[in-house]
Amino acid sequence: MKEVFKRLQPILRFAERVNRELCRNRQRQVAVISVLAVIAALVYALSVSQLHQQRNAFGNYVLVHIASTNISAGEPITQQNTKTFTMPTQFVLPSTRTSLPSPLTATSDIGKGDVISLQNTVAVGEGAAVPAGMRAVSIVPRVAMPALAPGTFVDIIANGQIIAAHGIVLSTLENNVGVVVAVPELSAPAVASAAAIGEAALVISN
Repeated sequence: MKEVFKRLQPILRFAERVNRELCRNRQRQVAVISVLAVIAALVYALSVSQLHQQRNAFGNYVLVHIASTNISAGEPITQQNTKTFTMPTQFVLPSTRTSLPSPLTATSDIGKGDVISLQNTVAVGEGAAVPAGMRAVSIVPRVAMPALAPGTFVDIIANGQIIAAHGIVLSTLENNVGVVVAVPELSAPAVASAAAIGEAALVISN
């Protein structure tokens, strides 16, 4: 029995050594995994911290609406031809619409990606901003006309001649006695003169 034990000693010592190495490797693996976990946690914490810093730097965010397709003047603006985009409040102009009232009409051509604002749209019950290159003129026609919705295109006629084509109705006057129309800047003096003497007439155009 002793002889057998002596012969097995080298094998037992080898087995013990292998066991120690395996244990040591497991400890190394656990140590490496632990270190990697700590590094991952630190990276995540740093990323979250930087994100909070960026948000604090920009302040609050607000949801704005932008055109998802090209929208022609006079077309209705709905959820179907717009999409929402989140922007830092400090970069949003006061004229930007943060909600879409219904109905809402484009008062000028709006390109894809443009922000929906008070300058390029008008809703029922509110006056629209005068589009660039145009002037607003109040017109009280001699002949009664049906109520014209903001965004409607009209031609202004005086003495049988079109003196301003493709004007845009911005709002109606009290009791619907007339309208405020945006006309091209160069046509504004003639339209104002015709309106002053009651010679201006409105014709709905396409």
